[in-house]
Amino acid sequence: MAAHSSIEWLPDAGRLYAFYDPDRNGLADVVSVLHGLDPPGPPAPTPKGGKRPFPERRVAFTPLRSAPSFDWLGLGASEVDVEPENLEAIGTAPSADAVQHRIGGYPNEIQPERMWLSCEHLARGLSDPVWDEAIPPAIQRAAKAWRLLLQIDSDPALKMNFGDGGRLYVFIRERHARRGDFSKTVTLWQTY
Repeated sequence: MAAHSSIEWLPDAGRLYAFYDPDRNGLADVVSVLHGLDPPGPPAPTPKGGKRPFPERRVAFTPLRSAPSFDWLGLGASEVDVEPENLEAIGTAPSADAVQHRIGGYPNEIQPERMWLSCEHLARGLSDPVWDEAIPPAIQRAAKAWRLLLQIDSDPALKMNFGDGGRLYVFIRERHARRGDFSKTVTLWQTY
């Protein structure tokens, strides 16, 4: 990806491997991410008696701008003088109904949620935040460090369906990504 676009908080070298475990849905580590510096080896054979759960497909990268949603910003539509569709127009991302796999940028949320706060709660082992209660300042400050690492969309071409056409959002704290430590990611899941 580095040849196409640079995300300054990701390592300059290596590969990221993402592993999805559907048995861990609802837990912070439903997607595990590994960072490897070694060159890739030969393709691994399919396990005996098993089959690959998803077809293989080569990827290409297209750099696009994304814009934060009002939920990401922690704002209600009445607090700003911009309509949500005008904020979305700032970015160059595909339409909301297109398959949207992403690396970096802002998430394209299906449901209203302050994802950065949800990440911080999951990382601390806390229950889901109650949005109309005051969020402690320490949690608000710490939550600002979360970055979208991957957005993995339901994709009929890959036979991936998360809930009812949902998405997985894998987040990481910026300082961990800069160090190449991908052991502390948090995955959120949303569906229609």
